Order: sequence, then C-alpha cells, then structure tokens
Amino acid sequence: MKRIFLTIIGGFGLIALFLGLVLGWKEFRERKEHQAFMATLVPSAAPNVLNLPDTISLDYLGEQRDVYVYLPPDYHAEDTTRYPVLYFFDGDNLFDAVTAQGTEWEADEVVNATIAAGGPAAILVGVPASEDDRSREYKPFPSPHVRFENTVYGKEHMAWYANELKAWVDERYRTLPGPEHTGIGGCSLGGLMAYYGLMEYPEVYHLGVVFSPSLWVDEDSTFVLHERHPDLSKVRMFLDAGELETPTVINAEKARDLLLAAGLKEENLYFDVEPGEGHWHMTWRKGFKKAYPWILEGGKPER
Repeated sequence: MKRIFLTIIGGFGLIALFLGLVLGWKEFRERKEHQAFMATLVPSAAPNVLNLPDTISLDYLGEQRDVYVYLPPDYHAEDTTRYPVLYFFDGDNLFDAVTAQGTEWEADEVVNATIAAGGPAAILVGVPASEDDRSREYKPFPSPHVRFENTVYGKEHMAWYANELKAWVDERYRTLPGPEHTGIGGCSLGGLMAYYGLMEYPEVYHLGVVFSPSLWVDEDSTFVLHERHPDLSKVRMFLDAGELETPTVINAEKARDLLLAAGLKEENLYFDVEPGEGHWHMTWRKGFKKAYPWILEGGKPER
C-alpha cells in the first residue's frame, strides 16, 4: 500500500514538474517574443516632446519619476504666450511607441495637427505609473472585493499631482494656472484617478479627459464623488469607453446621468462609446483625437 502511495505521489510530482517546465518555457518564449517586438520599435515622439528622466520627486514615496512634457511648436519662438495645461496619468503612453511598448496615443501628432490647422494650443504633461504597484497608486480607495488590498495611496498620489506636480510645471513653463485652463486625464485606473481628481480638486481642475474609468473599484465611493463638488456647472468632461467593455460602459453611463442631474451642463459633457473597441490603448488613442481640442474650446469633436 505504501509503495502504491509513493508511486502515486511520484506520479503527481512528475506531472507537476512537466507542467512547470511547460509553463516556464511558455513564459520564456513570450518574453523573448516581447523583446523581439520591442526591438522593432523606433522612437516616435515629436521633436517638441521633452523626455525628462528621474526629474521630479514624489516626496510621499521618497522616489523619482520621469516626466514627459509636450510644448507647442512655437513655444520657444517667443516668450509671452501662456498655455492651458492637460495632465495625464500613465504618461509614458502619450507620445512614444517605445515608452508605450507598442500603442501610443499619438497625442503629440494630434495636438501639432490641431495647432497647424488654427486650433488651440496647450502644454501636455504626463508622468508614468509605478512599475511595481500601479494598482495601489491609482486607487483612491481600496476595492472591497479585492482580497488583501487594505492599503492604497491614490489619494496621496492625486494630492501630489494637484499640488507638487502642478507647482513644478507652473514654475518652469508659461502656463495659464487657473482651474478653467487646467485638465486632468487618464485611462482605466488612471481614468478613475482623473474622475476622482476632477471631483476632489475643483480649485485646481475644471477640465477632465476620462477614458474607460475603473469605477468598479468601489462603487459606493465613486458614485458619490460628484456630491463633493461645489459647482459642476464649471466642469467640462470628455467621458468615453470601448463598446466591448460592457460593464465599463454601463458604469460610465451611470456617472454621466449622475453628473447631469447634479448640475453639469449638457454642452460641457461629451459622452462617447468607441465602436468595436475594448479596454485597450487603441480605444484611448481614438478617444484622445476626439477629446482634443474639444476639452479646451467646446463644440462638437471631430469623428
């Protein structure tokens, strides 16, 4: 009996070893394929995009972060014009296929083309998320249905964006610092952070670019955020999601209805669903092309 038992245990051990080898090989192959793909990418950021590595300190974490800054093409041609500023989470996805690891939003191309056609100019600022813990950094409150997630620091990170990062940018560049000229944007958990920041810091941001926001994180908290805002009539928000991410669309529609009922002007809320798209960067690339320049000047976005 003991021999049979040991034989069975040994069999399970061989199976586990085999599965481990298979999974290890699969992971190795996928890593090599990703490395080969990355090797094919070439930098695609426009010349007027600044990549500033390890430039700014997150004092609450005691670490440095890169900053990406888009300046209008004529920024250095004169020294008097001041510009609105749009801040973004996941800033490494905005301008460059290399830093975005494939699908960038092409924000620099969009804004350059808009300016060339006589549209409004703005400064864009993006900071990458934590490489190790984006989820906790981009959650202003923990998810009650995610196990072992008791500590998140999205509130601290949002405070850093609204205070330290904004002060750093206003000190170094010719900005229009008022809230009517200042926006916050992001996708997925970054979209949740943008939504949260727009509601939580009305003295800093009046403009929001909110892509596929992860309102599921804690619906009891997210769907009351608008109640904290003193005057939603001053807000302008571009809110969209991909058609295939059904729960996100449903939550975005709920947020839309709550905001309109609470005083956000209908002409200041552009709600959109990207046909045939899901929860990925192509959705947000399409969204950005529509959001800019609408977020700055209103009217109907290009399709």
